[in-house]
Amino acid sequence: MELKFEDLPDAISQLIEQNKLILKSIQEASFSKGTYEEVLTLSRICELLELKRQTIYSYVSKKQIPFHKKAGKLYFFKKEIVDWIETKNRGTVEGIKFNPKRKFEDRKFRKL
Repeated sequence: MELKFEDLPDAISQLIEQNKLILKSIQEASFSKGTYEEVLTLSRICELLELKRQTIYSYVSKKQIPFHKKAGKLYFFKKEIVDWIETKNRGTVEGIKFNPKRKFEDRKFRKL
């Protein structure tokens, strides 16, 4: 296809529109798959579960809690943590229960 100088503004506007449509399609495809999940850091998981860092480290070392380690840092997927709390694994760490209104709460133990 041969373009003349006079046709450049129209060709550029067509390319911009096509680019917008492609980007929109990519964004819709990635969000519709639900591939993105909330990722929690160690400090955030401690806050949500109301547990100390040492306790979380202990659970990780015993593989009692679902975690992912990348470049020496611990990461947790919120969905995995909620599933872990709601399923049979709840018995491995007593005292933690999921409450959708408060997110996480301590069930049996009193804080000193």
